Amino acid sequence: MKPRISKAARELLTHIGISFLVAAFVLILTQNILGDFPPLKRAELSLIDLRFQLRGMNTVVSNTSNVVIVEVSQESFKSLPDKWPWPRSYYTRLIRNLKRAGAKAIGIDVVFSSGDAQHPENDEEFRKALHETGNVVLVGKVETDMRRGVLREQHEQYGNVYIDSSSIIGLVNAREDEDGVLRRYMPFIYDEGQQRRIPTFSMAVLNTYLHQAPGTVAEISDGNFEYANRLIPEYDPTSFLINYYGPANTFKRINIADVLDDAEFQTVEERATGTQINTFDDPENGYLYDGTFQGKIVLVGSTMPEEKDLFTVSVGEGKSDGDNKMYGVEIHANVIQNILDQNFIHRQPFWMTALVVFGLSLFTFVFTAALKAIRTKYSFLVELLGVGFVLAELVIIYWASIKLFNEKNFLADMTSPFLAVIICYIGSTAYNYVTERKQKAIIKNMFSRYVNPTIVDELVANPEKLRLGGERKELTVFFSDIENFTSIAEKMSPEYLVTILNEYLNIMTSLVLFNNGTLDKYEGDAIVAFWGAPVPQIDHAFLACKTALEMQESLKGLREIWRQEGKPVLNMRIGINTGEVIVGNMGGASRFDYTVIGDSVNLGARLESANKQYHTTIMISESTYKKLEGKIFARELDMLVVAGKTEPIRVYELIGILDNGISPETIKFTELYTAGVRFHREREWNDAIRQFERALEIMPEDYPSKMYIDRSRLYQTAPPPDDWNGSFVLTTK
Repeated sequence: MKPRISKAARELLTHIGISFLVAAFVLILTQNILGDFPPLKRAELSLIDLRFQLRGMNTVVSNTSNVVIVEVSQESFKSLPDKWPWPRSYYTRLIRNLKRAGAKAIGIDVVFSSGDAQHPENDEEFRKALHETGNVVLVGKVETDMRRGVLREQHEQYGNVYIDSSSIIGLVNAREDEDGVLRRYMPFIYDEGQQRRIPTFSMAVLNTYLHQAPGTVAEISDGNFEYANRLIPEYDPTSFLINYYGPANTFKRINIADVLDDAEFQTVEERATGTQINTFDDPENGYLYDGTFQGKIVLVGSTMPEEKDLFTVSVGEGKSDGDNKMYGVEIHANVIQNILDQNFIHRQPFWMTALVVFGLSLFTFVFTAALKAIRTKYSFLVELLGVGFVLAELVIIYWASIKLFNEKNFLADMTSPFLAVIICYIGSTAYNYVTERKQKAIIKNMFSRYVNPTIVDELVANPEKLRLGGERKELTVFFSDIENFTSIAEKMSPEYLVTILNEYLNIMTSLVLFNNGTLDKYEGDAIVAFWGAPVPQIDHAFLACKTALEMQESLKGLREIWRQEGKPVLNMRIGINTGEVIVGNMGGASRFDYTVIGDSVNLGARLESANKQYHTTIMISESTYKKLEGKIFARELDMLVVAGKTEPIRVYELIGILDNGISPETIKFTELYTAGVRFHREREWNDAIRQFERALEIMPEDYPSKMYIDRSRLYQTAPPPDDWNGSFVLTTK
């Protein structure tokens, strides 16, 4: 007698199930699984800014930073004699003075959209200075698709007239979030026209500073951008979060006029007083000698609102609303210093968010539901206890998230845990007023006996799928058949035949289900299965091939047992194809099957049958092979025109899985065989025969090699037509 599950156990299981559903719902809402949900997205972004505000300003970076900002400010206009736009001679003097003062890398965050209109002769001298110094990075700006980090259209010289083939360049396109705040930075932008990635401005400056080749870009590596032996954690596939050291003016700023003011330059003040100040090369305290720029990165940029290079950022002074503004040049300083310090913000990975959400959902729902199940005349105290418990959870989540950010630069998700706790509390309250439904149990009882468990799970979660109809999806279909089964069956009694067949089908079916396949049907001794539905599987092609190899290996063991028992030996042929099919419930209103139909299904059946022509056991299509290049070991059999088709397809014999190891003998044999096929297609009949004969020295019984030798000898005497494409027409099904 089977033990009965108690009511309490059933109720606990129900609580667990509901909490998991809540967790999944929360993840869908907050993790962009089905798209953005703007209110929650903005809430999470605002919580990022809150962390920065609570952390405050880094008070030492101004003195310890490798970055110095030379600002084009309102004050500099008062000191410089020429009106805006300044002559290019100013910038020529600037970069030469910075070079003299020991600046290791210079980034000019100014887009020169035109030359020096007043003094054209200055343009050539500026270009000469750029090439002489060799450490100056110019900026460009283009129209981009900021979500994808791809150029929309190509602008000549990226909008900067001084960019040429020898220039060191970086792009300064900013990517603001939906609420207009600049939180992330793209390390490169992809130029579709030139089919290359171009570093953004900060990265181009770092290339110069760190002695990287100009144009070096970060590589994408397992959730990180890998650059100069540093791993920069991704925020999304095209950007990383800027770890702001503080609000505006956190980094040291120097007036551009003070760098220009050398012995050969006269400021407005010097002309007015007749006194040489020479803030740059004064022997006692000039910038040339005091080490301000020695070995540093110098960023030149505007700090004037008129230049419209002002952005809303995550951190402000906190004195008034809207004081979280920062000029572009200081944003670049933050990015550069982040990378030099390897001071990165690590976003909580999805798996960890999912684990936290599932754990909190389970704990909150089960605990609060258990509280509400308590029957007492002081029920309001129970309710207060439940509310207090939920509030305590929210406070702990908030405190832990802030602490992790301040001490570990770890950006833990707040919105998802908050939402999970709140919804689970509401859900547990509602659960007390809703009677338990038995639909899930009914569906499981009805279908679990003859349908794959994954289908049952899908139907339980989505009962609407019980309606008739199908959907178009890419799947991998699998057909197997026993070789010469009809003739074998004629020699046995029906009872004996059923015993052997059941033993065979039981083992093969268990392998399909073990590898998460969906069993479609049995057709006598044939097995039809597929992967990729009803639950999506990214690796459906691999799972089908893995199953086929495991089936053949299991059958090999079965044959040994059957030989000892005096039973007939069975051999199996398998065909596998990946392609678009129609999958769903098909049939009548009272009787239907979850199955697949379409040309791709028919092709899978043809491949199973085609094994006869080549004396092979597992044949896969080109579409399956292409999905698994680098994972499986296979050899091309032929370019086959199957019955009912006119266009040839490449077909392959599946030999093994690369991670499981392939013997050197098999690899050598396959290399010789493949060379023979290539010569055969190139009409080099003698060379083809020679390669196949060498292959047969390793595997003397290989039928495809013998077949190609016969074909090649035939074509030596009767060559194929000029338009022959190497294909073979299969006339049987």
